[in-house]
Amino acid sequence: MDFSTLDALKPTLISYQTLLLFVMFIGLVSWAYSKRRKDKFDEIANSIFDDEDQPGGSSPGTEQDRAGANKK
Repeated sequence: MDFSTLDALKPTLISYQTLLLFVMFIGLVSWAYSKRRKDKFDEIANSIFDDEDQPGGSSPGTEQDRAGANKK
């Protein structure tokens, strides 16, 4: 196989690569927006609000310095 054969195959390979990436994109979007995943994604999205009962969002017994790092 010489370079002229590779140059001739290049557009075909690029077309297959584009088609494969498009199919993967459609699969990822359909997975992300499927109704089976909605409950899990909503749970993950609202998990930031689960720790509201603790003042300042830090765990009990820890103190934070001015940069926000926990002191021990």
